[in-house]
Amino acid sequence: MKEPRVIQGLNLLSTFSTVVLDSKDTEEVRNLLDLISNFHPIFINTYYFHEDTLYIETEIPFLWRDAAECIYKLSNNEMKYEEAKEYMLYLIKQRVASMSTIPTIHSAYQQGYEVTPMIVDKGIIDTDNKAYSKSYNRHHTLGCGKGSEVIYSISSSSDCKIGQTIQKDKWSSNMMIERLQLPIPKWQTIDTKEELEKAWDSYTKPVVIKPTGLIGGKGVVVGIETLEEAKKAFEFASSASERHVGKEWQRKVMIQEQVPGDDYRLLVVDGKLEIATKRIPAFIVGDGQSTIHELIEETNKDPRRDVTSPVHTLKPINIDEPLLDYLKEQNLTLESIPEENEKINVRKVASMSQGGITEDFTDLVAPEIKYVVESIASSIHAFVLGVDILCNDISKPLTKDNGGILEINMMPEAYLNFYPVLGTDRSYVVDTLVKKLLKHNKTKKVVVVGTMLEDIPTLLRKSTILKPYIEKDEVVGEYKEGEIRINGLNINKDLEKWRAVEALKVNASLDVIMLHNRDWEEVRETGLGFNNIDLLIVSKEIADDEEMKVVKKYKSKGYIKKIRVV
Repeated sequence: MKEPRVIQGLNLLSTFSTVVLDSKDTEEVRNLLDLISNFHPIFINTYYFHEDTLYIETEIPFLWRDAAECIYKLSNNEMKYEEAKEYMLYLIKQRVASMSTIPTIHSAYQQGYEVTPMIVDKGIIDTDNKAYSKSYNRHHTLGCGKGSEVIYSISSSSDCKIGQTIQKDKWSSNMMIERLQLPIPKWQTIDTKEELEKAWDSYTKPVVIKPTGLIGGKGVVVGIETLEEAKKAFEFASSASERHVGKEWQRKVMIQEQVPGDDYRLLVVDGKLEIATKRIPAFIVGDGQSTIHELIEETNKDPRRDVTSPVHTLKPINIDEPLLDYLKEQNLTLESIPEENEKINVRKVASMSQGGITEDFTDLVAPEIKYVVESIASSIHAFVLGVDILCNDISKPLTKDNGGILEINMMPEAYLNFYPVLGTDRSYVVDTLVKKLLKHNKTKKVVVVGTMLEDIPTLLRKSTILKPYIEKDEVVGEYKEGEIRINGLNINKDLEKWRAVEALKVNASLDVIMLHNRDWEEVRETGLGFNNIDLLIVSKEIADDEEMKVVKKYKSKGYIKKIRVV
């Protein structure tokens, strides 16, 4: 098998990075590529075969570079289709994870920013090895050079580390909310059933019992009215936290008064409330013939609930002890047959991870609630923050009778806000998020083609009629003939070009990144390096070549801002 080749950025074949793979043109390979292409535009713009070679134009070339061996084996009958499909889904999960990451990367690409793996350049780290975090595979640099940012899902390098520490623990986040004197239901941590008994009479019922260090509704029990129920809930919450051996802060359990109302997730971006989404607990609707069990199975057939798909926006309804208990409270079992159009709630907790759906309420949020959630996000210095509240009427202030703040999350699964099941689609907020995140990314992207008599950085620092293209104090990172140079000083040599180019992109100290190509043949083999170019410099000896027609066409379409012949 030949090594995969990536023609990076704008190139003489396409405006998309193009990955060149060793592969025969087979029906199974096409079926696999079509499957992945249909997931989301991020994966494949187009693909084609030529002489047992596969060309894939893509926004994320690193994925297909890693997929080379799988594609080759599938095309040569060394791997079955289902095996290849399973591996590709695994690879996608490891590299881009979810529908919070995917639209963020896509938006960055569409806005002309570079997208580069931050830590892992080739292959993936084995996440079965507990010595490594799976997140290493999923860190991406958006933009390049100075002002670029690193994302992991919806979290980013613009989020304060202290804020991340606070929001992990419901105890510390509740303490912070109280410190800001914002409305929050009565609560406390409890270590034992005896402590629970002592506190029980001081709480207005119903109450909620939950772990302080878990997410996704794990270990949460709501609607607790009796001490017996509370003790059972304490056991359930404690059991859910048991896997965190050695992390005592994640094993605390808390009791909290259950405020009235519906469950909302409010998404704050860069200190401003952007989306408010109502979370509706999982339910089924009867047809007069099917059992609850059969209706759950039918509901789970919705492709949006297919968790094997990287673009799923809902989760399946899983049958577990809390679901069975809740049915029992309603005098129902899995074999009960609801009447036609009868709605049966199967969850108390309005969690997407437990099969719930969503409805957009952004335009109805009370200004008092808006200021509350923006205050929290700004005070813990969270660039993106999900704030969970319960309230009867989101158009009115939070009070003991109308609701309160439940918890905060700096890495919320924001797709539930972007893509509500009911109401206005808010996917445009992804563009707002990326624009705000990269507002300081002004690094100049310069590409040189041909041999120049004069040193290009020196030339661009000279005074012109207006001003130098490169300011005196700006830091210039260059790739030239296998070397990385910073401000003219050799940093490393004998490097693979694609690795060197990506290294410069993720180097956040650079004001200018400059990539040198000997001639058009090198450009044909490796690309111009960037998705968008600020300045393309071409030596006059090759300025009349046929390739200039291609780059001039790219300039007319806005991919290249300026071309200069030297």
